[in-house]
Amino acid sequence: MPKKTTPKKKLTPKQIARRRLRRQERRQHAGAHAETTKTDENPDASPWEYDATSGKGTVVSSQGQAAIVRRDDGLGEGSAENLQAEEYPEGVVPGDRVDIEITDGLAKIIHIHPRNSRIVRLRFDASRDPSRGSNEHVIAANVDIAVIVASTVSPPFRPRLIDRYLVMCQYGGVDPLICINKIDLAEPDEDAISIFSELGIPYVAVSAETGEGIDLLRRHLSAKTAVLTGHSGVGKSSIANAITGTEMQYTGSVGTELRGRHTTSTSMLIEWSSDSQIIDTPGIRSLALWDIKREQVAAYFPEFEAPAEFCKFRDCHHDSEPDCGVKAAVERGDIAVNRYDSYLRLVGE
Repeated sequence: MPKKTTPKKKLTPKQIARRRLRRQERRQHAGAHAETTKTDENPDASPWEYDATSGKGTVVSSQGQAAIVRRDDGLGEGSAENLQAEEYPEGVVPGDRVDIEITDGLAKIIHIHPRNSRIVRLRFDASRDPSRGSNEHVIAANVDIAVIVASTVSPPFRPRLIDRYLVMCQYGGVDPLICINKIDLAEPDEDAISIFSELGIPYVAVSAETGEGIDLLRRHLSAKTAVLTGHSGVGKSSIANAITGTEMQYTGSVGTELRGRHTTSTSMLIEWSSDSQIIDTPGIRSLALWDIKREQVAAYFPEFEAPAEFCKFRDCHHDSEPDCGVKAAVERGDIAVNRYDSYLRLVGE
């Protein structure tokens, strides 16, 4: 009996256009990196021909089972098909250090090195029970610092979303830095930002449009692998372009009809100096937390630690319990009300 074949689902014109855009972004990104790669080898040769057997490299971008890998001596495309990595079921992500095997100019990723840090977000399937369909979605690995990008307007500054990103950074072992963009359009809310400054979190105000503040941001990111993360439309790719001085990502104005949409479709690692890299990520419209239990949330709010010593109950959730030291600190003004509200929202999820 002939084997049945399932007909391929026909793509809509919008889906076709989206795939073409992603392929174009990947090709342009690989080409830009190839121009900056320094080697004494034949410039017309495939980067994978420099070593016909094996090598190590860093993942620049990935999509499905395909990836762009910057080898320690070149750049090329590799396949993660049939990769056995039980500890990393999502496969490779930008920033991953990998081992590759090369045969006839074709590279195959065979191993992912242990990650020393990661940026994650939570994603869900269509199941009615989210806890069954949720899984950790790693979007960048081996990151030293996370630049949490917000904007003064379009979209407006949202302190509660910053709080969630701070939890995400602490969960993944990444140092945070807050970057407020679009200061050419409006002044930053210094009162709201001061709450984070008092926690010891560095802050930089910039305009990707005019270049103001970009040099200071560069100094913060020098000799580090940084990830740009934040809400859709805040200007992460424009900031990446301003830092690198190149158009490495597609960017566009985010007007009323586009507000909240992703203007970057895939995460990409950009090397802007010999020892400094940026991973630009798609905008995140919402940010849930992964694998953090209710009783663990307070640990991600460091200003709760000292007041919690005065709670009547050792297992106090700082919510409805009487004689709560944290709530008393909020009433005294020692803990910002906005931060406490963020905590309550996270505990209630």
